[in-house]
Amino acid sequence: MKSSPIAQVQQQQGGVASAGDSPAEHLPAFLLSSLFILLGVAAIAWFALAVYHNPAIRQVIDWTPVDGEQPPSLILAFLVEFGIVLPILVLGLGLALIGLGYRLRSRRLTVARWALVALIWLTAGAVFMILYSVITIVPDWLSVEGPSPNLAPLLVPLLLAIPLGLALLWLRRNIERAFFGQEMLSSHETRLAWNLLIPTLTVFVLVAARPLEQTFIRSLTDKRFAGQEVPAFVGLQNYQNLLGIRLDVVPCRIDDDTGECIRRTDGSLRWQSIDREALQEGYRTVWNVRLPAMGGEVRSLAISGVDADFIRAIGTTLIFTVASVSLELLIGLFIAMTVNSNFAGRGIMRAVMLVPWAIPTVISARLWELMLKDTSAGIINRILMDLNLIDMPQAWLSDAALQLPMAIAVDVWKTSPFMALLLLAGLQTIPKELYEAADVDGASRVRQFFAITLPLLSPTIVVALVFRTLDALRVFDLFNVMFGRQQLTMATYNYEVLVNNQQDGYASAISIIIFVLISMFALVYVRMLSRETG
Repeated sequence: MKSSPIAQVQQQQGGVASAGDSPAEHLPAFLLSSLFILLGVAAIAWFALAVYHNPAIRQVIDWTPVDGEQPPSLILAFLVEFGIVLPILVLGLGLALIGLGYRLRSRRLTVARWALVALIWLTAGAVFMILYSVITIVPDWLSVEGPSPNLAPLLVPLLLAIPLGLALLWLRRNIERAFFGQEMLSSHETRLAWNLLIPTLTVFVLVAARPLEQTFIRSLTDKRFAGQEVPAFVGLQNYQNLLGIRLDVVPCRIDDDTGECIRRTDGSLRWQSIDREALQEGYRTVWNVRLPAMGGEVRSLAISGVDADFIRAIGTTLIFTVASVSLELLIGLFIAMTVNSNFAGRGIMRAVMLVPWAIPTVISARLWELMLKDTSAGIINRILMDLNLIDMPQAWLSDAALQLPMAIAVDVWKTSPFMALLLLAGLQTIPKELYEAADVDGASRVRQFFAITLPLLSPTIVVALVFRTLDALRVFDLFNVMFGRQQLTMATYNYEVLVNNQQDGYASAISIIIFVLISMFALVYVRMLSRETG
């Protein structure tokens, strides 16, 4: 007996199954629906148990009151251990699985295909957990004297993978027979997009979002590095100490005998200290910028900070970034245009120019440290003295005035070939016909450079600037090898605070500031790139 037209339309749209379906045909869909609901409930329950049995959470729950000691914060302990992203993901995944299981009872084909996607990724996750557990357990099995391995981490994903794999195999074979309706093209494209996005989102959460979130949460506490105690919440105090800056106008120090400004041995002026109240609040002068004289009084703008070392590190990093990236761009452009022209030995020249960039930064910094020795044994001092350019050895790495220029010179020597390589790739994309037409029109080489080369090379220049600026802003190894604590950048100061001072919360605040600063530069460059390519 044929079904009515209304029933056929309902069957095509996935509304209901036909009236002749037997309970046996509903049973697989019901079991599959129950599996998804059970998985969603199990995910939420597993996370709740993990939170309850976490040592830091238990330490807060079982805390015994002590006179004069503030009770630890349960919310802060939860945020430090689990953050915000992970609970949202687990709760969202559990609710999504429960909702998907409930919708499967309608036996719609579109819902079944989404369930198939979910089973594929859940099974892949279970298999990955099995492989990870095996890799972790194998060393214990191979150890003769070690304790017997704990098989619980292996059994849990194994017991999870078996029903998921069986459900996946059944659904792939019976999806057209057990479910009804037609799928719209938009639904298929949406599902394909999610299939492509899930690996990317997983890597993003594990590699970027989760660590960044944990770093930000720790920056709001006084957590000690490798400490087991629950940290105290300090709010934005770490950021206030790091970014606390004030500006004061101070006069120079006057010599009572001469009435003139006192000068140091290097000829620089000595300035008065800032107000006593500011000194008691922790402010220390970082720089003095001389102001134009008014009424014969010599004055300066005193830039002070609560954490003077970090403010100085910001200035050092910015000066290093601007100077090194600008020089590398100019030198790299010159090298790229040179090797892009036709001359004998061009191939060998392209290979040789990459040698400085191929040397690891730590090794190149150590080599330059040896060449820049303060004595006449240093190669640089010896060459300059032989050429009668200097009379005595220079303290290149000990003199504070020469340290930053030397760091810029070493970085320019090492990284200019990388900049040249990127720019050379951009030069080779410019059509030769444009230069031939310009030659016919009588344009000079300089005119061709500004009218053809520079405009067409602008997107490549922006991309090269992005790479080099982001690297320069987080420079660490070069300064750490050559100067240690004598000349600090933001990254090396972060290392000092974290490792030497054991201040994890304070170091996390420094990391967030570095991240924000780098993001600002990246956004500016992205806007420039979009304007160039638009």
